[in-house]
Amino acid sequence: MDTPAEVSFASLLFIGIGFMLLAGVALVVFLVVYQKRLLQQQLRLQQAEADYQQDLLGAVIAAQEHERERIGRDLHDGIGSTLATAKLLLGRLESTVAAEEATNLTGMVKDILANAVHDVRGLSHSLYPAVLDRFGLAEALQHLADVCNETSTLEVALVIDYRQPLALAQELALYRICQELLHNAQKHAQGATLVRVQLQQCGTRVSLTVEDDGCGFDIGALEASRPASGGAGLRSIEVRVQMLHARLKQHSAPGEGTRTLVEIENTSFA
Repeated sequence: MDTPAEVSFASLLFIGIGFMLLAGVALVVFLVVYQKRLLQQQLRLQQAEADYQQDLLGAVIAAQEHERERIGRDLHDGIGSTLATAKLLLGRLESTVAAEEATNLTGMVKDILANAVHDVRGLSHSLYPAVLDRFGLAEALQHLADVCNETSTLEVALVIDYRQPLALAQELALYRICQELLHNAQKHAQGATLVRVQLQQCGTRVSLTVEDDGCGFDIGALEASRPASGGAGLRSIEVRVQMLHARLKQHSAPGEGTRTLVEIENTSFA
């Protein structure tokens, strides 16, 4: 017959074994649940990354289509109509007999064709700025500012402190960002008289600032309406900022103008 001490020890042993079994089962359940949650989190991250890549691809395509639409409009409304006018004048020139009128028509055709050549050069520069490839970002921005000052009533003031060039792909992205921001200012900054463009370099940091003194806008309202309105220009800027691994900061409010800052940290010349 077992003694009370042996019975007590056996009970404690069974309790201990049961507790260890329960703890083991709980540990297994915890590991299974944890791995399941970890897997779900990884799947969510993968889906988020896939969604982001899809959005980025969509933004690139939208930016390309926006650029093609603008080029097509420039060709049709600008160069196309200019050449059509020149053709009409040449038709009149063939039928005229008066020397004075023929001279006047010839002069008009020459002027129109000169404007067409100028427009073609401007369009070619917008497609790919040869001055950027040859002389770098600073000269390309100076040329862009000069063209804007010649063709627009909106004055562009340029300040450059840029001594160590970036890679060509980075400079091209910055140039396109500045080009788009100037286009937006000319198109949307009602009441603006001046756009300040600053390209500055401080240590490993390169910053591009474009600021106008126009009407400004409500950034929150723009963000809310962007899916409906498209905003291909702004999306193309965001895509290029992502490509540069840069930071984009924009400040605007009604009546306060718009200021856009793009900053790049480039450790290659640290």
